Amino acid sequence: MNNVPEYQLGGVRVNLKAQSVCHGEQRLELSQKKYFDVLQCLLEQYPNWVTREQLIELVWAGNHYVGDKAINNAIWHIRKSLAEIDPDTQYIVTKRGHGYRLAVEPVLVAVNPEPEPAVKAGRILPKGWWGLGTGLALAALIAWLGVLHLAPEPPPQLLPPERLTNYPGSEFTPAVDPGGQWLAFTWARPNRDTDLYIRALSGEGEPRQLTFSAQSEHSPEWAPDGKGLYYVERDSAGPSCRVNYLELATLARRTISNCVFELNTHLAIHPSGSPLAVNRVEPGIFNSGIYLIDLEDPSLPARRLSCGDGCKYEDRDMAFSSDGALLAFTRRSDLLSENIYLRDLRSGSERQLTRNESDIKSFSWDRSGRRIVYTSKVAGKRRVRLVDLEHAGIRDLDLPGASSLSRVPGSDRFVYSAGNTGKFISYLDLGGDLRAAMPLLHANFNQRSAHYSPVHRKLVYCANESGAMELWVSNLDGSEREQLTSLGGEVVTPRWSHRGDRIVFTASDNAEDGNQLLVIDFTTREIRKVTPEHHNYSHPTWSPDDRFLFASVSDGGEYYAHRFDLAAGADEKLGDMPVLKLLPMGDNRVLFTAGAEGGLWQAGLNASATEWQNPRQLLPPATFASLYNWDVHGDNVYFQRNAGGQSQVMKLDLASGATTALALVPRGSLDRLSDFSYVPERDWLLFTQREAYQSDIYQFELRD
Repeated sequence: MNNVPEYQLGGVRVNLKAQSVCHGEQRLELSQKKYFDVLQCLLEQYPNWVTREQLIELVWAGNHYVGDKAINNAIWHIRKSLAEIDPDTQYIVTKRGHGYRLAVEPVLVAVNPEPEPAVKAGRILPKGWWGLGTGLALAALIAWLGVLHLAPEPPPQLLPPERLTNYPGSEFTPAVDPGGQWLAFTWARPNRDTDLYIRALSGEGEPRQLTFSAQSEHSPEWAPDGKGLYYVERDSAGPSCRVNYLELATLARRTISNCVFELNTHLAIHPSGSPLAVNRVEPGIFNSGIYLIDLEDPSLPARRLSCGDGCKYEDRDMAFSSDGALLAFTRRSDLLSENIYLRDLRSGSERQLTRNESDIKSFSWDRSGRRIVYTSKVAGKRRVRLVDLEHAGIRDLDLPGASSLSRVPGSDRFVYSAGNTGKFISYLDLGGDLRAAMPLLHANFNQRSAHYSPVHRKLVYCANESGAMELWVSNLDGSEREQLTSLGGEVVTPRWSHRGDRIVFTASDNAEDGNQLLVIDFTTREIRKVTPEHHNYSHPTWSPDDRFLFASVSDGGEYYAHRFDLAAGADEKLGDMPVLKLLPMGDNRVLFTAGAEGGLWQAGLNASATEWQNPRQLLPPATFASLYNWDVHGDNVYFQRNAGGQSQVMKLDLASGATTALALVPRGSLDRLSDFSYVPERDWLLFTQREAYQSDIYQFELRD
């Protein structure tokens, strides 16, 4: 390995000669020299991927028996150690089939060695060498100037953020008017409807309320003339959704377009004042896309920019460049993958700006138009990043917990909302007198999607304790925790087999678009990829005899139930009804939530059939609106139902058809993409809860 003195790696400095890693005055001690050797390999090979074979050769001298087992441990310890001193930065990424790579660009710290004299003891350089030396120096200078011209600009300086709001409740989706004087935002006040407000950006005066309906109004977008706001209005009870325009002088409003209640609706206005961009769907197209609405001629139909169901993705958020020639937008290819793209509105050409992102929350152009600042969620943590459009370099900004973000026009300042985003695992004691949700696994990192195995009396769940979202197991009380995977990405919805020998789960696949369905052997820890491969898997589970896997599968459109024979490698689509989650019963029956019709359904299904037998709806969508937060044990189905400002935990008796309310929890506190899990020994119901959300609005500045 090269003896390079020092690198600046994100927030830490790595000295290869001293084999030290420092964060300010704090020195990180890696417990084994091999761990540092692995880190040095990644530094020296950046930006290339380093395969496991290369690490075994370079660090373990070709000893495959020792190295193959030690690599995962080394990578995990490096990630864990770095996360302890810099928890908001992901330093190492893993890519199946490629190996490992630094996620942060290392910068070589300049070192000025002592110059060698031209005249050494006992030797004088010939005269001819001076001319050659001058020529080489000139060539080196020209090459260096070329490097300076092509090299990315140095990153801008992040000035300390300033808090702009600190009101009761949560303030979010901030937007500043074209003159840079007024801050519009959404305010969710305690025990009040969510409404739009406006306040001087300087902080003078009290907020002025702009909307007063019983609906939920949010996501303001300023008109280019500064005289009004476009915003989203959603019926709190569902399912209506509208895009409105509000005139500030009179507070008169008019509807511009309908939107989709089930979608997070995003808006962007062209700098010329028309068109208005909005994400939505239309009859006959399942995938959401970006539509352009002509505000000058409302009689014209909205024009869809995005591909239809023939493409395996959805386009969601968007922002026009200041000259209106380009549109930046986010594209979600599956549940665990979303990235930013750039579209030339004249030619229609597109290019991808980010990679390996899982959930883009918001983004905005900088004043120069050469960079985009965005907020994203990585392994359960929200962070702010900056992407250089010319060089495609991505840098992290030290602004944890950020969500919605926009630029202050005419400046290098940005406003954003930030708040707590923690998740933890709770339980409900169904046999107790006090039926209240109680924390079970609660720490300073995220834990979610727990599933219980009666065989082992253990939980499997997802946690980002290592810096990435990985599978962990523990006893029911949280003791004897053990990390099962080191995939370096996102994992979701694990589920034990009935015998307790295997766990099925879904994981991100950075090598391809889409995610992957994986099974881990609990004894050997071997991970197997389920084939044939599809684009997008959701909420897998086991057949009662563990012979088959069931999962909801999408190849670009709606989700349908599939059955996978692991021994034969076979894959069968089940029926023609869209299915979001399926749980098999023990008597050739299955329960499932339907995509289009909604509600809870029951159907017959034996091992040789691929069509539903006598499908019927047990509960309508008005009673059973939960898509994933439900579980079945015996003749009882436990599920979530929204009721006003609360969520009810309900029980359905399949024998009698009676439903019973078991407990109330705050609405919005249950993670809607996770699962319920029943614990028969304790008569407990497990679920994933969110921290009580509270957010404020801040402002920061980027200075070149």
